[in-house]
Amino acid sequence: METSNNYNTNVLDLPDEMLLAIFYKLNMVDVLYSLVDVNKRFNRLTLDPFYVHTLDLTVKSSLLQRTSPLDNQEIDTICKKILPRIHHHIHKLTVPSCSIECIVNIDYLQLKSLSLVNFEQQKLLGHLTGETTVSGLLTNQITHLKVDILFDKNQSNIFLLILSLGRHLTELTFYHQFSSEHLRSPTFDLSSSPISSTLTKLIINVTRLDDCLYLLDGSLESLTALIIDIKIITYPSSNIDNTTKLLKLKQFSLTSHRLTSFYDNQVVPLLCRMVNIEDLTLFLN
Repeated sequence: METSNNYNTNVLDLPDEMLLAIFYKLNMVDVLYSLVDVNKRFNRLTLDPFYVHTLDLTVKSSLLQRTSPLDNQEIDTICKKILPRIHHHIHKLTVPSCSIECIVNIDYLQLKSLSLVNFEQQKLLGHLTGETTVSGLLTNQITHLKVDILFDKNQSNIFLLILSLGRHLTELTFYHQFSSEHLRSPTFDLSSSPISSTLTKLIINVTRLDDCLYLLDGSLESLTALIIDIKIITYPSSNIDNTTKLLKLKQFSLTSHRLTSFYDNQVVPLLCRMVNIEDLTLFLN
């Protein structure tokens, strides 16, 4: 009795559905860089509007899932050969700092969600000020924005600038990598700045309780959800109102890993202001 040992299957023998399932498991940069223009079938699958609808141009290393920079050849290929063919299909875009210059030189007519990853503060400021592509997108199109800023000892007004530009912004994730606890001056006083009244959800990390109280001073009048990580909870250094009722706030999540003894006299009064809260999460030490 003879048995066949021919178990070899060419990847091209797989159905489209299985190939797409494999592509979705792989890093998008690797798929586009390696498979576009290999053959007509791969082009049809990798350049399909549903596949490139959400375009993530970051590369995550296996160690701790940290973002690694693209090499120059990858950036050049994606910017010159691939983006011009798919830019009109992209609704959600994740951009690493290393490739921002060439990526933003293309129009994204359908783009609504933008993530800016591992940006130095001054570099991001350069793209948000003046008549730049990023500032134009934020002013005219973007409803969801995620910003990941590397630590810089010099404080800036990036947060206020984003809120003033984001005319259609409804959700903002603002992550600033702090490496020092000596940033004592609140950086989120919104009272004197023209800002977005459309923002409904804010995910943010701050250094001190002052910043949280400033964010809830009523300037963000449409805010219904605040997810905040406070580095250290102490007695506020400024005379900030912590009594006005927060009628619109429905969701509140507070995380602070540092030991605090100010729960009763600072956190509890803040929670008492949330008279219509529906979803409350506390991770405190």
